[in-house]
Amino acid sequence: MRKNSSLAGLAALVLTFTFSGEAFGRDYLERSLPDDWNPEIEASELTFGGEWWRSLNDPMLDSLVSIATETNFDINAAARRIEVARQTVRQAASAWYPQLGLDAGWQRAQSSGLNAGRTGNTSVLSYFSASATMNWEVDVFGKTAAQVRKAKASQGATVAQYSAALLSIEAEVASTYISLLVNRLQLEVAQNHTKMQEHVLDIVETRFRTGLVSKLDVAQARTLYYSTIASIPLLESSIEANYNALGVLLGTGRDGLPAEIYAPRELPEHYALIPLGAPLNILRKRPDIIQAEKNIDVASAALGIARKDYLPSLNLSASVGTSAHNIGDLFSKQSFAYSVAPTLSWTIFDGLNRESSNAAAKQNLEIAVDNYNTTVLTAIEEVHNSMNRYTATLKYIDSMAKVVENSEESVNLSLDQYKQGLTGFYNVVEAQLNYLTYQNSLVEAKGNSLNALVDLYKALGGGE
Repeated sequence: MRKNSSLAGLAALVLTFTFSGEAFGRDYLERSLPDDWNPEIEASELTFGGEWWRSLNDPMLDSLVSIATETNFDINAAARRIEVARQTVRQAASAWYPQLGLDAGWQRAQSSGLNAGRTGNTSVLSYFSASATMNWEVDVFGKTAAQVRKAKASQGATVAQYSAALLSIEAEVASTYISLLVNRLQLEVAQNHTKMQEHVLDIVETRFRTGLVSKLDVAQARTLYYSTIASIPLLESSIEANYNALGVLLGTGRDGLPAEIYAPRELPEHYALIPLGAPLNILRKRPDIIQAEKNIDVASAALGIARKDYLPSLNLSASVGTSAHNIGDLFSKQSFAYSVAPTLSWTIFDGLNRESSNAAAKQNLEIAVDNYNTTVLTAIEEVHNSMNRYTATLKYIDSMAKVVENSEESVNLSLDQYKQGLTGFYNVVEAQLNYLTYQNSLVEAKGNSLNALVDLYKALGGGE
């Protein structure tokens, strides 16, 4: 019940958006926001820079993430999309300025002399010309400004996409690296148990040769020994797959991985203090939430552009030039010509095309708002789930550590009793098998706790 009320309280912080009621010129959203929310975030401020992975205190992980952020192809492509968006903003802003052109040339033309009757002389016209032209659509009603705002909002969304790609790759590198360490530790566990089981097998075979036990004990000991050996190739294959996956994530291939990654190392500390402030203050830094907000700005600007299509447009055209039969006369007073043509255009009826466009833009805005609210609620859910999973794995590790400790003692006690003839070998097999299983489970649980921690940082948008 407490969890549901907490979730409801966080959901109440979801931003609500209402469209301004003015007919024209108010193509933005009035937002009901907390006092600490700044809706005027510039695109340059949206880049994601929280180095959350350093909280794991693993220099090798720091190095891997550093390489990935520089050479990963997905991140590089996302960065290039930012540059494309920046050029799109410049392209939209270029409409504020007039278009200028220069023309120069020579023309010779002959006219028919028989157009008016059966007799007549042809006429030949040849001249040189040069002119400068200007065409300018004056942004009287703010349509160009709205297009620029839309392009800037799209740029902000693209920057947020880059941040999301960066966070995703960072988390994937961390998870793959943790999986690599877990598999290597499990391989080490299997190898250690193989040695221990080989020692027990020697004891059983010796007792069998002296007639103290039946061959059943030997078969059981060999079964356990070879089954443990059989698990080793699969673990080695998983380790190789982890190396290959890291090579792809780093954009370097397997051969480009740092040499230090092959050195033995322990898992990072799985206990961590997560600084949780006001949930909305943290969640608003998530790239997907920023992108969803920018998508609302894009849809809002698009609606403004659609509304401005109802208004007239003012176009100013002008030209100045010179033309003369002889090139030497091009700059004489009589050769100059000019024209100025301001034009006001207003579409009165277009078959309801603008009305349909405006209605579609409104629906796109509503869709963007719905997507934003869904994104916020999903973020809240992911934080709750990640936190719960992380705390649950910590409790599981504490309990499993005690299980492993007692399981080891069970192996030693059962083996001592077996040597003394006080118990059957089945108890030894069961104790060894349980010990191997519990040790693997403990290693896997530590890896799961680290992955839950990575997921939590990712759910928080990378933390503080």
